[in-house]
Amino acid sequence: MVTVRTATRADAPTVARLLSEAFRDDPAWSITLPEDETRLAKLAAYYRRRVRRRPGWVDVAVDDGEVVGALLWEPPADPGALATVRRAIAGGTRWVLGRLPIGRGARHTLQIEAYRPTAPHWYLRDIGAGPEARGKGVGTALLEHRLAIVDSSPTPLAFLESTTPGSRRLYERFGFEAIGTVATLGEASSTAMLRRPGRSAG
Repeated sequence: MVTVRTATRADAPTVARLLSEAFRDDPAWSITLPEDETRLAKLAAYYRRRVRRRPGWVDVAVDDGEVVGALLWEPPADPGALATVRRAIAGGTRWVLGRLPIGRGARHTLQIEAYRPTAPHWYLRDIGAGPEARGKGVGTALLEHRLAIVDSSPTPLAFLESTTPGSRRLYERFGFEAIGTVATLGEASSTAMLRRPGRSAG
């Protein structure tokens, strides 16, 4: 049976391995880290840093004593600071995209950020499971755990980016709605998704 707990710094190597493998071929990460031969190592380093810096912002799924999946999230920011950042993003994204020679990954991030709500919200950053655990309900367990906390909080609004059709279907089951799309590779696109208060698993 899959259970969910808060990560510790000791979980960083395992979470980094699981998520880097889960996102190695992800379209959004592939435009941010375009070199196939170095992407896995760079992703692992990124996830290790995130877990070590803020283990309390990581949920891990455990099956038979082993960490088999993880969800990285961010809590609602201070309303004043959040509003300032969002206004800057909303006002500056078009100017930046039109004038500065930024990479495709940074461009993609700016475009997704422009869809984030100005109101305080939870941001579900990355969710993934190890290959041996896929199909065991790991993603569902992680989402149920975190969204129960979101729903009982004073700010029950959640935002995320879905990078594949399969993940979008999963998030829609939990009440997330598409609010915009951003191109990734070829015909593929990412979907900015919002879960408003009162929306639950369907």
